[in-house]
Amino acid sequence: MCLIISSIILSILYFILVSIFIIGWKKNPIFVNRETDLVFPTVSIVIACKNEEKNIPKLVSALENLSYKNFELIFINDHSKDKSREQLLEISTLFKNIQIIDAIGFGKKNAIKEGIHKATGDLIVTTDADCIPNAKWIETILQFQIRNPSDLIICPVKFSGNTTFFSKLQEIEFVSLIASGAGAAGVSMPILCNGANMAFTRNIWLKSQSDLHEEEQSGDDIFLLQSVKKRGGIIRFLKSQTAFVTTQPSQSFMDFFKQRRRWASKAPKYTDWHIILTAFIVLLINLLLLILLIFSFLNVLYLISLIAVFSFKYLLDSLFIRTNKHFFKLKNVWFYSFFLSVIYPFYIFAVGFSGLLVKPNKWK
Repeated sequence: MCLIISSIILSILYFILVSIFIIGWKKNPIFVNRETDLVFPTVSIVIACKNEEKNIPKLVSALENLSYKNFELIFINDHSKDKSREQLLEISTLFKNIQIIDAIGFGKKNAIKEGIHKATGDLIVTTDADCIPNAKWIETILQFQIRNPSDLIICPVKFSGNTTFFSKLQEIEFVSLIASGAGAAGVSMPILCNGANMAFTRNIWLKSQSDLHEEEQSGDDIFLLQSVKKRGGIIRFLKSQTAFVTTQPSQSFMDFFKQRRRWASKAPKYTDWHIILTAFIVLLINLLLLILLIFSFLNVLYLISLIAVFSFKYLLDSLFIRTNKHFFKLKNVWFYSFFLSVIYPFYIFAVGFSGLLVKPNKWK
């Protein structure tokens, strides 16, 4: 009976959580660029790079095609063992204001830190070396910052090249994370952001530097959000098609699992109660499904409860994804969401617990 009561309570809590995300997503207005004579803040694009010789040419081509040209570009080479450094040196003549830095320390977070310390822009924009930004990426971020002054701007990320069943499942899962972070920001309780596409003032980063847990290999994004939020800073989501960067999904399950485990490994360092409560509810309802699955072999009542909770969660998750499917240009949401719902409890359990038990010692 305790398990049945727990199922009802967790379902209610999960319903409240997802409803908050839906409300927040809808509260974020679509941002549209317009002609302006306002003076933009100076901006520095900071990109950490490690063994990215296959991706650098595509990224550089996209940066050359940006509509807004007056930016400082900073690449930090984090001890690459391929030809990344040589490629970066070759492109140094393509941009009028560029710095190529060889990182002294190790890890993505350290590379970003060294790049920001060299940056001169008032606004810092970060992305990853395996991402491709929209042509109006920087222009959109700067216009948004002028019209909506923010300490931290959460910008959208999506996958490209989603041609396999595995990549489609990754796309649905990734959109749920990005949209949840956007929805939470829309109701002033930001919980997620992605260093692949975010902007923040240099001043707020310097104030938050002591909160970034330098002992961790990554987490430059969530720890910054947590610190800015603690300081009462303004955090907004930029809901615009022209603010997107695209990246490729993981090519193998092991790469995907290692990335998610790296994300989960930082959880013990979170101190923001919105982040902790959200993670706790998501973990518990998925753990509940696994427990009900085990107990369903003992009693038909638990099987009925399993079907009820699973169906409820699947419908709620799918409705949430459908709320933002046009923005992310998703197809067959109900189909892929079903398979993800079946896999997700096992996945979240494995990632969550392995992230706590196995400490990643590198980011690439």
